[in-house]
Amino acid sequence: MFESIVLRRSEHDGPISAGQIAELLLFYQRVHLFIDYETLINLIQQIGSTSILRLLERPEVSAVYCEELAATHTTHIGVTPGYDFGFIKFVGHQDDGVFKSPRERLQYRLKRHNTIGKAKAVSFSKAFFDLVAVRKLSGKHFGKNDIADAARSDLLDQEYAKQAIRAAVTATPGGYDPGEDLELKLTKTELGIFVFTRIDFKLINQKRNQFTPPVEPIKLAHLLGKILDARVDLTLASFYGGDFITSKTTSSIIQIKYAELLRRTEINLDSSHQFIEIFLPDTPTVAEVIDSGKRSFGEFLNLLDKSSTRKFNNWVGSVNPDEGLIQAYIKDCSSRGWIQKLPAKIVRYLFATGAGCVNPIAGSASGFANDFIIDKLFSGWRPNHFVEDKLSQFVKRHMDRN
Repeated sequence: MFESIVLRRSEHDGPISAGQIAELLLFYQRVHLFIDYETLINLIQQIGSTSILRLLERPEVSAVYCEELAATHTTHIGVTPGYDFGFIKFVGHQDDGVFKSPRERLQYRLKRHNTIGKAKAVSFSKAFFDLVAVRKLSGKHFGKNDIADAARSDLLDQEYAKQAIRAAVTATPGGYDPGEDLELKLTKTELGIFVFTRIDFKLINQKRNQFTPPVEPIKLAHLLGKILDARVDLTLASFYGGDFITSKTTSSIIQIKYAELLRRTEINLDSSHQFIEIFLPDTPTVAEVIDSGKRSFGEFLNLLDKSSTRKFNNWVGSVNPDEGLIQAYIKDCSSRGWIQKLPAKIVRYLFATGAGCVNPIAGSASGFANDFIIDKLFSGWRPNHFVEDKLSQFVKRHMDRN
């Protein structure tokens, strides 16, 4: 269980957060980050550029940076819009010209918006690209088939498109379930794909406007774009293997055709969430205390480097999927481990002899300490030592201060 996971978007279709990364690092042996500009800026604002580099230097973390954004292009023929899929990226500014490399483009954007200070933008951009590879969604790196072409084929699959749009409408904040009777007609032309539907955007956007704060209105292009996002996620999940996390909306679309692809991810994430709810009840999660600012990401990295945390992470990785995380935890916390199988007199003999050899003076007092030491040896390390001590204190300490 919990061998590796790829993280692209948050559950609510936002950028990746530091808390989300931290929670995965507790359980998974390897975490791979698919970073776009929005996520990078969010992490800089949340934990600072130094902590980002510290994170990317860790051996269990890998990452790629992608400048491209999935986009739905709209062309109006009279009053009727036609749609097409593609990818866009920032290449320059009308006043400052075109920038040739990803490093130059990132450096310019960080300077222009004064995200981390103009001087630091140069050193951070260099250090960042020394640690991450740059990947494009367009082209053939992630597979033989063009992702945009595959998404167009998905859209023209009338039944799949209908179910995908239904899932997108249902999952959209302010949306509703249009039901099996959702009307959707598609026509492909040289000018794009024309889509006819009766989705009540007026109702959706009225609800979105009543949120606090209000959420921007959406159009059909937004929903169609979820089909492209789902194809991107499907391609990346297939390419990287292991578990894969993205937004709820695109996950629900992928599962229409490819339910098994994300099944293991759901099992593992549900297992980790239930684990925390059962064994640390009435406490915030690691993600919550970090994303709320109650704990810093630097404090979490310090926790991650403790030997008890590494033991816990290794223990999680060794759990048999057929047994399950919760069952394994209960069993391993109630057992005394391999050393219990040794006769007590043998362990006592080994301990006393060893103590005498290392320190002859202490050897005479070893009998006095034997019972205490043997109990420690018998109990050994168990996963609850980390959960009930280190992890519990990490998420609860800020509660004690309030």
